[in-house]
Amino acid sequence: MATPPNRMDASGKPVRAGQGNSIAAGGKLEGKFQFSGPVIVGAHLRGEIESDDLIVVEVTGKIEGRIRAATLIVHGAVSGDIEASRALEVCTGGRLEGVAYAPSMRVEERTIVSADLLIAPERSVVHINKAASVPDLSNVAPLAATRTETAATDTAEPISAAG
Repeated sequence: MATPPNRMDASGKPVRAGQGNSIAAGGKLEGKFQFSGPVIVGAHLRGEIESDDLIVVEVTGKIEGRIRAATLIVHGAVSGDIEASRALEVCTGGRLEGVAYAPSMRVEERTIVSADLLIAPERSVVHINKAASVPDLSNVAPLAATRTETAATDTAEPISAAG
């Protein structure tokens, strides 16, 4: 029986078939998340998230805290201490806040970027110290419903069966 050829991605890294992670929209999670391989985030995460590969934050996704990845692609919202060892992309409609480092960065139109950015081959000590000033979220109160979520439930009128 023949063995399949070793596939490589664009960077020359072997492709790991069947590996990938996803956190679906609608969830709210807090803590420390460590992934091997790519991860797609559609939920609201708070804390530390790390991947040795790609992190994609979908339109519904939001990450608050410390983010470490080879490549970070933001369609939703990211805030905190961000480090992308390969590349950082903020796509149309995306939001980036905090302290961010990447050797390569791409920002599309209609985005919000309010961050101390360092685009350089290596992260400087000064930039690392600025990132250290980003608050640690581990001792902060748990996630609460957002204003729009509570407003939607507060304004709903009771439905009656009477016509």
